[in-house]
Amino acid sequence: MHEYVSARVSAPILHHSVRVGSFARLIAESEHIDIPEDMVWGAALLHDVGTAAGASSPLRFEVTGANAAAELLAAQSELSGAQVQEVWDAIALHTSPHIAEARGGLTRVIRLGVLMDFGEDILPDAAELRRRRESEWPRADIERVLADAVVQQVLEVPEKAPPASWPHNLYTAHLQNPRHTGVNPAF
Repeated sequence: MHEYVSARVSAPILHHSVRVGSFARLIAESEHIDIPEDMVWGAALLHDVGTAAGASSPLRFEVTGANAAAELLAAQSELSGAQVQEVWDAIALHTSPHIAEARGGLTRVIRLGVLMDFGEDILPDAAELRRRRESEWPRADIERVLADAVVQQVLEVPEKAPPASWPHNLYTAHLQNPRHTGVNPAF
């Protein structure tokens, strides 16, 4: 799976995905949520693959990525249909505040792992945990790289950014200042 992802996304997105997987596992342990490790790593590694896969699709990158993940996992893993659906849900909802957390299980820990990677102190000693993971898997300007990947898709296929979505917020900020370099202010 690591090879599949690394062949499709940039190094910063791959590194972010690995950090998310590590944080999601720790969060699941701390909350006593029993999730098979292959589901956590499948969802974490594949959660942003939609930034590369299906760029011409009118679907949001989250849904495109969830579809690609489900297809890959159904073909190459021993996960049940219900488990593949859980991975799909976790990926499709990882940018949906409150909804992902409320779903519980895998969807919750992936969302919280993403938030933790972007600076929220989900676990005790979160700053130290982030520092350690980032020494192995550097941030490499992930905020800019990820936002730019999403905005680039929306510039080509505007339907990928429906109102009230994270891609829409990124796109709107880009339109307000297309010459802006650095982290998208909607990030």
